[in-house]
Amino acid sequence: MAATRPVVMSQPMSNTLCLPQFSAPAASPIPAPLQAPAPPAAQSTSSIIPEQLMHKNRLQEYAQRSAIPLPVYQTVNEGSQHAPQFRSTVLVDGASYTSPNTFSHRKAAEQDVAKIALANILQKIKEEGCPLILQDTVFCKSILNEFAVKMNLEMPTYSTIQPEGLLPTFISSLVFSGESYTGEAGRNKKEAEQLAARAVILSLLGILFCYD
Repeated sequence: MAATRPVVMSQPMSNTLCLPQFSAPAASPIPAPLQAPAPPAAQSTSSIIPEQLMHKNRLQEYAQRSAIPLPVYQTVNEGSQHAPQFRSTVLVDGASYTSPNTFSHRKAAEQDVAKIALANILQKIKEEGCPLILQDTVFCKSILNEFAVKMNLEMPTYSTIQPEGLLPTFISSLVFSGESYTGEAGRNKKEAEQLAARAVILSLLGILFCYD
């Protein structure tokens, strides 16, 4: 008998095509838009202006706070066009000041005469105001209050104590423009506050040597 060949059953083919799987490429990160660098912080005017260039500003501030006309400068060239020598005169508060020095630049001459004017004005305040407040303190609080208003500062606040002792004395302290001041001893609270105000005025004017 002939050998029987085994029948191999073939599996039905699927209609679905098996495509190779490809992974999508990773998306490249989108670069952030470029930003302009931040501008450097502006420096305050007072920190970049040298001391020798501040005299005109200070003289003008004095005029504004004193409610007087602004300073008027007259500057002449006493040299030549190629080698200028400027000398300046300033009129302020009814007085005229002329610099004894000459400069090659007009602005330097005006700064110099403004410095001279400020020095003379300060000396005048020392000579006229110092004896008055040293002899009589009754107006010291009023003077200090008026100064605070002109300078747009907070009004002074007083703190008065009565130390223990045989004689009744009072000592007053105050805070003005962020600084603490203590006056001499007074016979009563009102006098102690006037003395404290006088201490502030003398300190602000820089005339403590007037006690001599």
